[in-house]
Amino acid sequence: RSETPWSLAREVELFNTCDIGIYPLTDDDWSRGKCGFKAIQFMACGVPVLASAVGVNREIIQDGENGFLASTPDEWATKLDRLLGDPGLRARFADAGRKTIEERYSLTVTAPQVERILREAAAQRT
Repeated sequence: RSETPWSLAREVELFNTCDIGIYPLTDDDWSRGKCGFKAIQFMACGVPVLASAVGVNREIIQDGENGFLASTPDEWATKLDRLLGDPGLRARFADAGRKTIEERYSLTVTAPQVERILREAAAQRT
């Protein structure tokens, strides 16, 4: 199929065309410092995710519960085969991933945390 150019206006729509979110990273300092945003985006859109077991991905994804983590080529192949062959597993990961994002990364959770931090910082200046 033809390549669809990325656009911010269509980002969620494009994520929702994915059956499985694949997030490979090399295990290096750069990747270990990444924020895991691509995994968060897939999960927020209800897309089951398979990601490298690198950096913060290991905190976002609980392997086998709300997605899969992989470190070796064999793990990637085995876990991708499982996802491809099991629609029920994909649905379970999609639901669990979405729930993870709602509970840990949504605005209703993070906005009060940011507000508290800003209020504490402002109070220290006075």
